[in-house]
Amino acid sequence: MKYLKISASILAIAFFYLIYLYIPNKIVIVGNDYIPKFVDTKKKDILEIQYWDKWMPYKKIDGHSFVFEEGKMEVGDAFLSSAKCIYSIDDVYAPVIFTSVDAGNDSTLIRFECNLYNRYFSPIKRVHNYLIAKKIEKQLIPIMAAAKKYYSVPAIQDTTSKK
Repeated sequence: MKYLKISASILAIAFFYLIYLYIPNKIVIVGNDYIPKFVDTKKKDILEIQYWDKWMPYKKIDGHSFVFEEGKMEVGDAFLSSAKCIYSIDDVYAPVIFTSVDAGNDSTLIRFECNLYNRYFSPIKRVHNYLIAKKIEKQLIPIMAAAKKYYSVPAIQDTTSKK
């Protein structure tokens, strides 16, 4: 019986140690894609956040936030080459930064980066935040795909305009 208790204690300690070893203190989610550029396009740049409702795969809009099946993304500030957002699921908030960089004459690189700080002593909270990070990643990938689909197709030229 004594050896069974010692073995169970060693297994429990090893399990907790593996949680701290496997799940990092800072979970980083990164994704990028290239979008072709069109000279004759009438579409705006991806970082002009006032047009995000045209392509974002949301369920509803709540003020400055897009509500998805899992979570909500509040759109913050947009600068020359980046847009800052806060993605939240339940009580976990993670900053997301979208960037757009010229990648030559024929394409633009769009990228997102989400940092979730996971400095908790509780192994249950660490595992919970890791699972939340996976849910956030699962939602950000379709957002990038929707942006690529929308911005990869050139806008229809206005044939009624006079020269």
